[in-house]
Amino acid sequence: MIGRLAPFFACLALPALAEVPVVVADIGPVHSMVARVMDGVGTPVLMIPAGVSPHGHAMRPSEAAALTRADLVVWVGAALAPWMERVVETLAEDARSLELLEDVGVAPSPKALQAENMEAEPGDHPGDDHGHAEHEEHAEADHSGEDHGHADDHGHDHGGIDPHAWLDPATGKLWLDRIAEVLTELDPENEIIYAANADAGKAELDSLMMEIRARMVPLQGRGYITFHDAYSGFEERFDIPSLGAISVSDAAPASAGQVASLREVVVASQAVCVFAEPQFDPGLVKTLTEGTSARSGVLDPLGATLQPGIDLYPTLLRNLSISLEDCLTP
Repeated sequence: MIGRLAPFFACLALPALAEVPVVVADIGPVHSMVARVMDGVGTPVLMIPAGVSPHGHAMRPSEAAALTRADLVVWVGAALAPWMERVVETLAEDARSLELLEDVGVAPSPKALQAENMEAEPGDHPGDDHGHAEHEEHAEADHSGEDHGHADDHGHDHGGIDPHAWLDPATGKLWLDRIAEVLTELDPENEIIYAANADAGKAELDSLMMEIRARMVPLQGRGYITFHDAYSGFEERFDIPSLGAISVSDAAPASAGQVASLREVVVASQAVCVFAEPQFDPGLVKTLTEGTSARSGVLDPLGATLQPGIDLYPTLLRNLSISLEDCLTP
């Protein structure tokens, strides 16, 4: 009898395993970052389905239920999805809320770093012999008191910042670190795993940034127009600025006057390409390119066509660069 009960008493002697936090992430790219950090520990819940714009999403009952069960909600911020602010407050009132734009901000742009270096007195930065990517992280840390709430040189008022900040992989690195920190606060037993996963994610993004830079250099100076004004982080990081956007935001469709003006830009500038997006009607792109030499392409800022998970975020960034290369290459 004692022999039969031995496994039972052995189980009683073991310490109770801590429950893995239930984490809800708003959009595919953020869900991908959280999945990367939680790899081997748990799997986050994706709230807004792939291919759906977060700006005016009508939440389904299953998504509301996921929020009520959450221990942590990780979301970009009210600048991207204004409706989420109240939803998180009411449905996830007991959960920790990590609003990335508000809590972390964005990485300094290359121009901001250059201006900072030019203003710095000799000897102010004794560690300036380390790599560019590391310098970006240090610059963010040096301004953490300003960036948390002001979000780099854009200013953190919800009307001025480009909320699609994940499209700058340098910002993605900062977000990975913060996600790991908050998960560790909720689940300290898995601190080592969270930190190691965040480091692996950052190393992958460092390598990816080198790959994208090499792909973008031959395309610099070639004009293109995006579907909406969402790519400033990517454009500034890789020095590949657009000529303009069909729509200034996800929520505001272009007026007839704006479309006419953009068509004039396409013709006058001899724009090489006009880009649509998977989640929006491509009819406007056809209107802009019809009768011109401009080609059309597709940029996917949300990973609408990708499988949710760890690989979505780096694949999304790589695909942006490939789409630009395919459409802009002579």
